[in-house]
Amino acid sequence: MDWLIFSLIGASSLAVTGVIDKFILDKYIRSCGAYLITLIILQQAFALGIYLYLGHGFVYPHSLFAIAIGGLQAVLWVSYLRALQVEETSRIAAMVYVYPIFVFPAAFFFLGETLSLRDYAGGLILVISALLVSYRPPARGEPLILSPALKYMFVFWIFSALYAVAAKYLLSYMDEWHLIMWSSAGNFLAVLPFLTLRRVREEAFGYLRHGRLLTSALIADEIFDFLGRGALIFAYAAGSVALVSSVAALQPFITLIYVMMLSLSFPGVIREEMTPQTLSLKLAAVFLIVLGVYLIS
Repeated sequence: MDWLIFSLIGASSLAVTGVIDKFILDKYIRSCGAYLITLIILQQAFALGIYLYLGHGFVYPHSLFAIAIGGLQAVLWVSYLRALQVEETSRIAAMVYVYPIFVFPAAFFFLGETLSLRDYAGGLILVISALLVSYRPPARGEPLILSPALKYMFVFWIFSALYAVAAKYLLSYMDEWHLIMWSSAGNFLAVLPFLTLRRVREEAFGYLRHGRLLTSALIADEIFDFLGRGALIFAYAAGSVALVSSVAALQPFITLIYVMMLSLSFPGVIREEMTPQTLSLKLAAVFLIVLGVYLIS
């Protein structure tokens, strides 16, 4: 099934993006807003390539709607990056894919996609897995503490669901490449007002002049992000938006493998708790995610 292949490609690519984001945020970044602006500026190179190769593909008013959902993406990315600043990569990767439970009702009301009791059960398991992976075992005598990233991730879940459903709707009026191009333009328009601020502008462009390692990491991050987002849009075009969003929830499993390999091969590159207790919690959460994906797929 094409939609399944594209979903897995998207999950794998975005898992790499998450790891690179965490490395850059830990080592170089002071403001996640300026960092996001830098990424969106680099992103326009891909949008320009689509324009030069395929033309503008403007469809009124749906291209304007695509620009608008690009603005929604900017909001969810800011929330995601703020969450990465306060939490470990593998925990955030698991919490990301709670958003399908918000896609389910939106897809039902706006797209007419029906759900079964099994789908709801799978969605509930995904929520439980996110709470489990965000749980920090307290020291003796301390109260239970949930991840501080949850407040940022709630905003991410809502806007991710809105974007997924809107993208599926717009694919009835334009092809996948032009949806990517026009939503990228919306990303740029959303952050353009912030470039009028000298402090933000200097910091954003400063990252591009920081050195070869950071520049290479930024370019690699945007390549994998473009591949991941593009693959998911192609998946939306080929299958149910609810099913695509659910299968993409395999990303935490992929991210956990990447993080473990990096932590073992290059200690200190990414800060990650690797104690037996925290690792068992993460593996249990990944098991629940796989079970949830199985039920709703």
